[in-house]
Amino acid sequence: MKSYHEAFLKLIEENKNTIAKKLEKDPDFIQSIMNFAIKNSSKILFRDLDKDKKNMLDENRKISLEYNKRLYRQWKKPIDNLETIIEMSHECAEMYCESFIEEAEKEENILFHSLRTIHSRALLTSRECLVLLKNGYADGTFSRWRTLYELSVIGALLFEKKDNDLCERYLNYFHIQAYKEEQLNREKGHPSHTDDSFANLKDNYDYVIEKYGKDYAKGEYGWANKLLNRRANFRDIEDAADMGKLRGYYKSSSMFVHGNYKASQESLGLIPNIDRMLLVGPSNYGLSIPMQNVAISLVSITSCFLLVYPTIDTMSACSILQKFMEKILIEADKIQTKIENNEMKFRGEHSNILITSFKGKNNSSKLLLDKIKTYKSVDKLELTNSFKTSEKELTKKLKNNYKYVISLGQKPLVNKVYIELKAKKDNIVLDTNFSIKEMEKLFKENNINFLVSKNAGNYLCNNIYYEGLKYIKENDLKTKMIFIHVPSANQNYDLDKLAQVISRFLDLLCEEKWKWRK
Repeated sequence: MKSYHEAFLKLIEENKNTIAKKLEKDPDFIQSIMNFAIKNSSKILFRDLDKDKKNMLDENRKISLEYNKRLYRQWKKPIDNLETIIEMSHECAEMYCESFIEEAEKEENILFHSLRTIHSRALLTSRECLVLLKNGYADGTFSRWRTLYELSVIGALLFEKKDNDLCERYLNYFHIQAYKEEQLNREKGHPSHTDDSFANLKDNYDYVIEKYGKDYAKGEYGWANKLLNRRANFRDIEDAADMGKLRGYYKSSSMFVHGNYKASQESLGLIPNIDRMLLVGPSNYGLSIPMQNVAISLVSITSCFLLVYPTIDTMSACSILQKFMEKILIEADKIQTKIENNEMKFRGEHSNILITSFKGKNNSSKLLLDKIKTYKSVDKLELTNSFKTSEKELTKKLKNNYKYVISLGQKPLVNKVYIELKAKKDNIVLDTNFSIKEMEKLFKENNINFLVSKNAGNYLCNNIYYEGLKYIKENDLKTKMIFIHVPSANQNYDLDKLAQVISRFLDLLCEEKWKWRK
């Protein structure tokens, strides 16, 4: 983008004597001829581009169409399941309204009408997310999901409290926002209402203030001030609705909404460890987390709405939606991991972290592994429930010389996490070389009940831990390995929360935010 500029400078150099004489008469001569050059060259270039734009756009659209087809083939299963959730949520809501809207109006059930409004917007937002996903825009989807998450949290709070006054406050808060917005517009000299219309806004504002009190107008969530007995913020509403499981993702998504530098460097669409690359278009990578979050949030708000009037039909619909959501959680992770592994092989690299579990539909370590999601590249391995086979599977992966290996296994009849420090076999004890200081700190900060143990048992878990530590030691690897026991699936343990904490721990490991000591 400097060819014309260089030609202009060359012209001046070649005619410097003539130009020097011109400058004696007119000090602005160079600026004049520069303006003339810009005006005429841009006129010519504009005319040519305007004439050829159809060919350029047709070619770009053809490329985009082919790209989207390839992306869809790669992500077909979870995309189809998400679209199924959206369409099923819509159809169920329509039939549900036909069945109960008259009853809701007769009963003056404001909860029904509040959740109906929220659910309608959630469907619209979900469809926007689906379009972005189908076109390979992970960051954009994550940004739009942020709105969907807020809707699901507010909906969950209204559903849990089942308080008509709270719902009425939520709906009427529109009058506070409308008046304040127009007031601000008028202060800036850009009114969007006539004086009569603004007077109506003021009357409505005064009416709800008189009805609910002055505190009602304080803050962005003034409708919840009375319930929470304070000037409410979104975090307060999250806590009151017990909906904080996705809080970390909600916080992370903000960087893709605002104009900060971090978003450019940590785009979801970029495979980690590719230096100095800036994403300016679509990517087939990074769709898993936003896709999963969209499914979780839409199923949540749909379930709240359909269960205002619970029937066998609505409860069955919620169960079906949940099953589709669970398929997305697993399928999206597998595709993302496959893309990462293929890229690593192409570059002759591999991840620095391996996390393992044991196979089994109801094995809690496998269920936990499926739920673990990170922004960074982490290899996952499901081990066969066999002593010899699992040993071979692990040692084959250890040849990649990972920095860290975290192995998961289930421990029956317990309700806490066990961090294992030792493995024992044939009276030989091997100690972990993995510092657990930061893991302990993170578990404590997030109220994960855990115990540091020196007895990994006598079965598969202990065996794989021992063989892993043994292989590391015998081959003089710098790999650090730790084993974590988690409660079995029948203990109703909160694996979602544990998965979030471990995911955060893995992200920190990748970022090397602390120095690890043996």
